[in-house]
Amino acid sequence: MTNPSQPPSGLALQARALCLRQLADALPAVAEGVAALLLEWLDRPATLQQAQDRRDAWLLFQRQRPQWLVLARAELSRQFKRFAAPAPSIPADNADSSAPDEPVELTLVGEEAVETQILAARAALAALDKGGSAFNELRLRLQHLERTDEIAQADPINALFVMQALVRAWIEAGFTREHWLLCQTALQPLLAQALASGYQAASDFLLGQGVLPEIDLRGLVRRAPVPPGSNVAAVADVATAEAAAAVLPSSVAGMTVSGDQPAHSDAADAAPARLVRFLVEQLPQSAAWLQGLQSAASQPQLDALPPAVAPAPPAGATEPVPLAPIDWHSLEQALAAVRAQARALKSSAGSDQEKAVIEVVALIFDSILAEERIPTSIRVWFARLQMPVLRLAVADPGFIASEQHPARQLMDRMGACVLGYDASQSIEPLEQEIRRIVQVIEQYPETGRRVFELMLQEFQLFMAQYLRAQGGVEQLASAAQQLEQRETLTVQYTIELRKLLGSVAVRDAVRDFLFQIWTEVMAQAAVLYGAHDERALQLRRAAAELLWAVSAKASRQERAKVIASVPALLARLREGMTLLGFTPERQQAELKTISDLLAEAFMSRAEAVDPQWLEELTRQLAALEDYLPEDEVADITLDRDHVELITGVDATDITVLPNTGVPLQPEAQARAAALELGAWCELEHNGQLDRVQLAWRSERGQLCLFVAAGRHAYLMQQGRVAACLQSGLLRPQVSEGLTARATRDALDKLDANPERLLA
Repeated sequence: MTNPSQPPSGLALQARALCLRQLADALPAVAEGVAALLLEWLDRPATLQQAQDRRDAWLLFQRQRPQWLVLARAELSRQFKRFAAPAPSIPADNADSSAPDEPVELTLVGEEAVETQILAARAALAALDKGGSAFNELRLRLQHLERTDEIAQADPINALFVMQALVRAWIEAGFTREHWLLCQTALQPLLAQALASGYQAASDFLLGQGVLPEIDLRGLVRRAPVPPGSNVAAVADVATAEAAAAVLPSSVAGMTVSGDQPAHSDAADAAPARLVRFLVEQLPQSAAWLQGLQSAASQPQLDALPPAVAPAPPAGATEPVPLAPIDWHSLEQALAAVRAQARALKSSAGSDQEKAVIEVVALIFDSILAEERIPTSIRVWFARLQMPVLRLAVADPGFIASEQHPARQLMDRMGACVLGYDASQSIEPLEQEIRRIVQVIEQYPETGRRVFELMLQEFQLFMAQYLRAQGGVEQLASAAQQLEQRETLTVQYTIELRKLLGSVAVRDAVRDFLFQIWTEVMAQAAVLYGAHDERALQLRRAAAELLWAVSAKASRQERAKVIASVPALLARLREGMTLLGFTPERQQAELKTISDLLAEAFMSRAEAVDPQWLEELTRQLAALEDYLPEDEVADITLDRDHVELITGVDATDITVLPNTGVPLQPEAQARAAALELGAWCELEHNGQLDRVQLAWRSERGQLCLFVAAGRHAYLMQQGRVAACLQSGLLRPQVSEGLTARATRDALDKLDANPERLLA
């Protein structure tokens, strides 16, 4: 690492200054974005107190915005100068002073300080998510320039330090943390973009100076062996973890980093838990290390090790032995060569736990490669994963402890997608993708779990696209997605329209027409044309025009105006009902009711509708999407005729299975939600047994499309999927993950021959 008494190099300081200057120059634009957001908040529906709070926040920001910009620039400048100045050196004659140590002052971190740190950590994570690639390139060039293993935590370009400076300036300028949260939807993305631009500018500057023209991905991650007695270290991108954990208490860091981590299942982790217990019994001398394995199985990996701290290698650890290349043309010979390599690595291992890991991984792969349902052309690529996984497991034993490890998840997903195919089906695109993924992992073996995480994400994206491209899945999926969107929007539009009308005096017949018909019209138009298309907006405005037309008309001018507008209004209403597939007879019946109401409005002596309220209603209807709750779930009306009517797709080859209302067990619902795209199942329906593959799931998870080999499709609501799983009518062909089953097989062999663990 850099000697703290030495100032950073001049070129590196110029790059850092350029990055911060780019950020500082972008701050006025950030402030403009925040002001625009606060102004927009003023126009949104709210309670009286909320409206007052928003107005106060807008006025305060208008007044204190210049002060925040000044303070933010000052904080960034102060942070840069502190880093650039060399630390005072300690005279040699004072190095061995016998003076007693100064007492260390311990203070409690206040709750407000922790909350402020959380705000900064969240903003830093957003910045790294936006500019992670540019930051990594800049980081590697700075490390190369300064000959360091990692940039310092106090580096002024560290995303966490930058965001802490900006939040401090925010508080000093007179704003509160609540104001930051109110403006967060504008602040975080704008600051993230500004910092990402700064990272890119600084990296481009160093590149222009000839600093590290070629970036090697392997420099992003350091492999760290696990010492006996330590927790399992996750090999992850240090910069990302640093943003949330560098200065926060572990409990706070856990909340910040692990929010998106998948929940652990007791059933899924049964095999790894048994394996850990077996290792505890067989390796009592490594109990502390094994305790770390158990911890790894129950906590997110990013929290396992403080960032930028690499554990020392275990005693006796050796460098990996050089391995001869393997000829993969013959699977049988290649597998023999892989086993020989595993034995060579095991014999050179420097500790019992390393030997145990190598043996366990070898046994797991023996079981996977013995699975005859995996086509031979695919099995060879699983075989080629063994050595990368083995090296990973020695450095990151979390592979042993948890089914949630990305290497296990990747093999499970690939296995689940290929196990259901028969010899008559071509899977060349899938085979090509698996080949590409394995080759990437082989190319970057030192990247550790990170490369498995990336490849897992890419494989899941590939499967979603690959499955939709099969046969008529794309058309069916698009149709079903339109159905879900339309039904959801109908419910949302109905709720919001009821709120907008409130207690306004509106005839019951008009309310029924708007709630029962016109909300469906608006939803159908939004799906077909797009929510902001002029055709959809015209149909929304028709709701306000209808309300005005059927209200009392007190003056001759109003009567003349409504007479002139009625033909266009009725044409618009007819256009909307045509979108729903209404027959001409039904359209005429609905329009007759509306015509009768229009005639009554001429004779009515009731109070006319408030023009200001009507104008506001028209404006809100035009921007209705801004008021819709994102998590609203609709009860979909699902049958084949309904699918054809709404989507216009021929549903001859679709069996539509709606919810039945049967009580569902939570376990069945969880199993239905956990089904992965590409999973193969057996479905029994009306006495017919089909082998089907989950090819698509809707955005809100309410609809699933299963496709049979004969291209017949089953469109099922999520509740029906759970009901079929619960009753045994839907049976996944792979009841557990490929690696979980392989772990059980490995345990059976170790139980029968425990001596082989260290042999």
